Amino acid sequence: MNNFLDVMLKNSKLNRDLKIEMLQLGEEHIWLVCYDSVVNVQETITFIWNSGISPTVSYEDICRHLVGKAWKPEEMNALQQGQVILINANGEQAFSFQGKPTSLARAIERPENESMPFAPAIAFMEPLTTNIGLIRKGMNSQSLVAEGFTFTGAATKEASLIYHSELVDTDLLRQVKTLLQNASNRDLQSGQDLMEILDCSRYDLLSPFYKTEIPMQAISSIMKGRVVMLIEGEPVAYVLPLLFGDFISIEWDRQLPFLIMLGLRCLRLMSIVIALLTPGLYVALVSVNPEALRIELALSVASSRIGVPLPTFLEMAFLLIISEISIESTQRLPKNIAGSITVIGGIVLGTAIVDAKLVSSLVIIVLSVSVTATFAFPNYLNTLNIRIMRTAIVVLSGIFGVFGLFAGFIAICFYVCKIEHFGIPFMKFLDFKKIRQT
Repeated sequence: MNNFLDVMLKNSKLNRDLKIEMLQLGEEHIWLVCYDSVVNVQETITFIWNSGISPTVSYEDICRHLVGKAWKPEEMNALQQGQVILINANGEQAFSFQGKPTSLARAIERPENESMPFAPAIAFMEPLTTNIGLIRKGMNSQSLVAEGFTFTGAATKEASLIYHSELVDTDLLRQVKTLLQNASNRDLQSGQDLMEILDCSRYDLLSPFYKTEIPMQAISSIMKGRVVMLIEGEPVAYVLPLLFGDFISIEWDRQLPFLIMLGLRCLRLMSIVIALLTPGLYVALVSVNPEALRIELALSVASSRIGVPLPTFLEMAFLLIISEISIESTQRLPKNIAGSITVIGGIVLGTAIVDAKLVSSLVIIVLSVSVTATFAFPNYLNTLNIRIMRTAIVVLSGIFGVFGLFAGFIAICFYVCKIEHFGIPFMKFLDFKKIRQT
């Protein structure tokens, strides 16, 4: 018979947080084994004493009082999920049960990357159970279902699929559940892993989901027939599938009168067109097709470029790279100094570049308009796709002029109209048969 105590002592040499403690329960001496980094040892011992332990209790009686099962060395990973193992004095019997978890979570805070005026100041957390609880409290419906999934790749990862049993699109739910069940032995450590699990290529420009850290936004998506996936250790919810409406609409819009809500969404739709086409249109009209400009505008552009050594395409490409570097640097910096870097990069550097005659002032204006329009979208992550497409259109405009501009825009329209996830087209955001409302 295996000596379970020897197995644990061997593992304790490799894991400094593996606690092995001798307990005297009645007349029995029992070894308690757990990871004290995930289990509150003192609360677990108190729980054992309060489970009906008598002075004459035996090891078998203790196991009957606690809800659990016999343990084997092959189940060592169970300790990482908060399991506690009781081994008898001679180490020949082992029993496992769920211990009292230690607090690994921070306090619930405000959303960091998404903002909704007058919305509840609550954001998702890292613990999976906490996130499910936030959705349950915000939704308060008996039809809310939270199915559990376990991915056992290089590291075990717990996930949960949340949906409303009466409102969910049944075809969508069936496909997502099938894909998750078939991938139970795979890794789930990143968004690229999730894309592959959901039968999408990691090279796709648009993922089949969008991330939100606001429970109210996730609840809104559930009420519209979509499903939400929560993953242990990630303070976001994955909403399936991603639709075009997610680029221009948020749940907070419904707090406003209908006409104002409609105006805001039209403004965001206009911002997409401005962010995509403005830099490319400038490059096409100035460098390739100047004959399309009115004479007054052509003279104004020519006067702003006096003394500038770089071609228009290189001007725009240079400033696009500088703006992307500035955006990325402010994303990684603490908030108290990110504002200062923005001022330095946007005002001081921009003014110095114009004064040095490296670029024209008109290019600064055009790029500023485009970058500002990019951040009119509700979700910052959605802007990444627009920024990549904008760069492609600028390259085509610099080579083929206005023809390249429209060719690139039409190609993007064909691409997004072709996208379909789980049988739901990306652009079919007003199809009430598939998704009730966007």
